[in-house]
Amino acid sequence: MTGTSSRASRRLSPRERVSRRTTVLRDRLESRTDDMLARSRSGRRGTRVRALPMMGTGLAAVAAMFMLVSQSVLAVNFTTSDTAYRIYTDRVSGHYAASYINEQTTSSGKKAVVQFGFKAASLNGFCAITQQNLPALGTVSVIITAGEPVDGTTTAPAGQTIEANWLYLASDSLKGNGDQIAKMNLGQSADTLMTDTTAFPGTPGGFGLQAEVMNISKLDTASYGIGLDGQISLPNLKIRVLPGSRTYADCVSS
Repeated sequence: MTGTSSRASRRLSPRERVSRRTTVLRDRLESRTDDMLARSRSGRRGTRVRALPMMGTGLAAVAAMFMLVSQSVLAVNFTTSDTAYRIYTDRVSGHYAASYINEQTTSSGKKAVVQFGFKAASLNGFCAITQQNLPALGTVSVIITAGEPVDGTTTAPAGQTIEANWLYLASDSLKGNGDQIAKMNLGQSADTLMTDTTAFPGTPGGFGLQAEVMNISKLDTASYGIGLDGQISLPNLKIRVLPGSRTYADCVSS
């Protein structure tokens, strides 16, 4: 009895408190979104503007992440629905990077992805685009931008660089220009991967990549998940909801 009482009264660690707060905030946002969707479907046919609950469940996950980031809540992790979203940046300067092949859970099952991990990363501009089909409105796009405009330039003015710690991506396609890559091991057993002094293990014997420095310019990736176990700075953060399917060209439009 004493042991049970002791465990029940144990104070939560800072990480446990953050995790609990993250879960509560995300659940509240998703519940609010579901309520808005329900009200929009039951409303009059002609009131399409009233039926603008900006996003469904998949888009709510994206908005939830950035709401939590803006409140400096840590350990923000989520997976998307069935459709990957595009992520663009003019340049990512990564330190202590590793990657391996993994399975990512989506709402319809498993997806093969490459899991990327960075102990620290600096981004010159950030743009994420995702779409969802809403019953009353058709296809809508959410465009999230931060930092300098993603316009092909690989330098950023002072104060406009996005700094992230312990950043993870799950992507099934990635293209860009790699440069100044240093101390890279290609084909390292995935279960031995490290991001500096922190283990980042994949399947034992699986294909792995590890580098002390990994810089990629003009990054274009299709991602099924973002993980953030540290903090991120997002200067000039903007979230826009626009009709139709949007593309890279919309990253630089106001």
